[in-house]
Amino acid sequence: MSYIVQFLTMMLTALFVENIIFTRALGTSWLFYLTKNPKEILKYTLLLTGVTTLSGIIGYPLRGLLHSHEMSHVLVPIMFIAITAAVYLAAYFVIIKFFPEKFENPGLNLGTAVFNCAALGTLLVPANIRLDLISTVGYGIGMSLGFGLAAVIVGYGLTRLEYCRVPKIFRGVPIALIYLGLLSLAFYGLVGHQLPT
Repeated sequence: MSYIVQFLTMMLTALFVENIIFTRALGTSWLFYLTKNPKEILKYTLLLTGVTTLSGIIGYPLRGLLHSHEMSHVLVPIMFIAITAAVYLAAYFVIIKFFPEKFENPGLNLGTAVFNCAALGTLLVPANIRLDLISTVGYGIGMSLGFGLAAVIVGYGLTRLEYCRVPKIFRGVPIALIYLGLLSLAFYGLVGHQLPT
């Protein structure tokens, strides 16, 4: 029972309190892309969740071995990049073999879900604070779902901003960044005025 509580605690913490977009600003470029294509949000979130969860599980025993090395700050990110590349290849062939009709361009969709700073950040944060396996999986799932939640919230807000009389100089990216900054400040208040580690 304590494992379930630990898993849910880490997942909800990563989802709401330490949201990957609002508190760490990882993956914001793809966030703006997804807000223009709302049909892709669920697909992208599922791909990101699957890849980060599998990579976190595979990398957990290996990161324990590398933490004792003096160059672990260099080796751990390289290890996670190699693991996500292997997971990418496996997922790519599975999608092409079993789900070709669900993905129009699996190389692009899967590639953007795997090779971005949100995916790498989701793997490196638990490695840096040395979470155990249950917490690592919960944190990875929560961070990935938090990315999807942020995409929905930002997408909804940006569509609402289209109906407002925004000064010409602020239209487009500037108002989107201001809106994202205000949301980040709101989530920052949830953390308790402490920067996340």
